[in-house]
Amino acid sequence: MGSILCQLITDSYSKLFWATLENYQRGCAKPIQITPEISGDLFSRKMQPVTESLPRTDKLLMNKFNNARERGLIATRRGDLVTAERAFSAARVLLELDKLSLSGSLLYQSFLEQAESYLDYCRSDFEQARNRIYAALAVDEILEEEYKYNILLIHRIQLIHNLVRVDARCMNFEGAIELACQILSYLEAKLEVLPIPGNWGYERVLRQPAELVGAMFAQVTGEVALILAGKNRQVVGNLFAVVSNNLQLQMNGNCQCHLRANAWFFIKKAFVSNDVVLFLERVSQFLSEGRADTPLLWYATVIDLIVLCKELDLPDSELFMQQVARDAATWEHLPQKFSSLLGVHPKAEAA
Repeated sequence: MGSILCQLITDSYSKLFWATLENYQRGCAKPIQITPEISGDLFSRKMQPVTESLPRTDKLLMNKFNNARERGLIATRRGDLVTAERAFSAARVLLELDKLSLSGSLLYQSFLEQAESYLDYCRSDFEQARNRIYAALAVDEILEEEYKYNILLIHRIQLIHNLVRVDARCMNFEGAIELACQILSYLEAKLEVLPIPGNWGYERVLRQPAELVGAMFAQVTGEVALILAGKNRQVVGNLFAVVSNNLQLQMNGNCQCHLRANAWFFIKKAFVSNDVVLFLERVSQFLSEGRADTPLLWYATVIDLIVLCKELDLPDSELFMQQVARDAATWEHLPQKFSSLLGVHPKAEAA
C-alpha cells in the first residue's frame, strides 16, 4: 500500500513538473521589460527639477565634475579600484573649491558620498562605507527639510538599501533581512518610520511617484532573494522566519507596491514550508508570466525549482535542469551570484 501511495505522489509531482517546465519555456520566450522605473532613469528624470533649480554656475561645475564621479563608479564596477580612487579624488576637488551654492554643495556631496561608499564596500572597508552612507543620509534630510527636495526620500531609502547590502556582505544575514523587511513595510505603510536616524513620517512616501515606490519595493525584495539564494534549507528557513516576523505578507493582490515582488514571497514561503504541490503551482504561474520587470526574482525562482528538482530526483527534473543550463548562458541581468549557482557565464550581469 505504501509503495502505491508513493507512486501516486511521484506521478502527481511529475505532472506538475511537466506543466511547470512548459510554463518556464513559455515565460523564458517573453522579453524582459526593464522599465525606466527599474533602471533608475525615472529617478533621474524626477531629479531634473531639482538640478534645474540650481544656479547656472552650480550646474556647469557639477556637470564637469560628475564625469569624474561616473568614471569612479565605472572603474569600481570593473574592479579597477586604484583608478576609481583617483577619479573620486578628482570629483571631490569641486567641494574643496567652495564655489557651489549651499544647496548645490549638499546635493553634490550626497551623491559623491554614496558613490565612494561603493568603493569602500568593494574594498571590504565596511565601517567607512557605513560612515559615508550615514553622512549622505544626513545631507539628504537637510535638503528635504530646508529645500523641500521631496524626491530625495527615495535616495534616502536607496541608501538604507545599501546598508542592507553592507550587512549581508558582513555575513549579518538576519540583520540585513530584518532591515530590508522594515524598508518594505515602510513602503507599504505598515511601518510609520524606519529604524534609522532622521524624519521618516509616512506622509513623505505618499508624496513620491507610485512607480518609484513600486520599483524600490521590487529592488529591496530582490536583495532578500539574493541573500537567501544558494543557502541550505535550514538556513533559508531560519532567515525566512525573520521575513515572517517583520513583514505582514498578504495574498490576493493586497500589496499595492509591487504585485510580482509580493507573489515571490509566497513562492518562497511554500518552498521553505516544503509544500511541494503549492510551490510548483505558484512557480508555474510566476514563470509563465516571464521575467517582466523583475528578472532577478524570476531567476531566483528558477534556482529554487532546481533545488527541488535535485531533492525529488524525478525523471522530468533532469530535463528541466538541462534546459536551464542551455538557456542561462544567454540570460541578461543575471547577478554574478546566480551565475555561479547555475554554473554558467551570463551574457550580461546586473550591476
